[in-house]
Amino acid sequence: MLLRDKVALITGAATGIGRTGAYLFAQEGAKVIIADLNAKEGEKTVNKVRSNGKEAAYIHADLSSVGEIERMVKTAAEIYGRLDIFWHNAGVYFEGHIEVIEEENYDKEMSIGLKGAVFGTKFVIPVMRKTNGGSILYTSSMVGLRPTPYASGYSLTHMIEKSGIVMLMRAVTEPLAKYNIRVNCICPGPVATDKWKTGQILQARASGVSPKEYENSSVERIPLKRTIAEEEIANAAIFLVSDKASGVTGVALPVDGGFSAL
Repeated sequence: MLLRDKVALITGAATGIGRTGAYLFAQEGAKVIIADLNAKEGEKTVNKVRSNGKEAAYIHADLSSVGEIERMVKTAAEIYGRLDIFWHNAGVYFEGHIEVIEEENYDKEMSIGLKGAVFGTKFVIPVMRKTNGGSILYTSSMVGLRPTPYASGYSLTHMIEKSGIVMLMRAVTEPLAKYNIRVNCICPGPVATDKWKTGQILQARASGVSPKEYENSSVERIPLKRTIAEEEIANAAIFLVSDKASGVTGVALPVDGGFSAL
């Protein structure tokens, strides 16, 4: 019960890594608030958490809007009377290297991912200060630490956004430490989400090769020679936001099978 009695707001928790994180946070004792645009899947996440006897709530939020982000934080703080953890995990992904990048996709990815992190942080600070601190966590990526060697077939916008999140974390670590607010990043490698398993991501990224060839090539560059499970990301997140990591702030933690060490 590493998160006993803590209240956690998780963005992008209707599906994927965020949903798995919500389940495991709740198992560790947290009251979880799922923020997402996808109401149907968000409610499913809430219902599954509650079916296990844990507490959860859903907030419909468009993280591309600053007004919506402010409302989300205010509403979340009112549900259980406090916020101890803010995990900004939401993001969208569009394919496109520098020669084919589209303005609309660029703006949307930057808005939800990076702007959501900036303004989400801005609005949770006063809430956390009222209870003498808290923990902020961002989901970045292994490509937020360094570009991939197969960047020509990968999203340039994604790399810029995720590296921006790492820089945001580093920029706010010192000023927020005086409020006892810790700030960290988690940097996943290729994660076996449903979209990965069904081939949607592989099909989109494969450039001149079959999706299977792309997958084999991607995994071959990972020292562990495999994709990362959503549970592995969530377990790392639990550590970073828990009191077990009370001395950890300003860290971009790779959970990428060793890719970033190469």
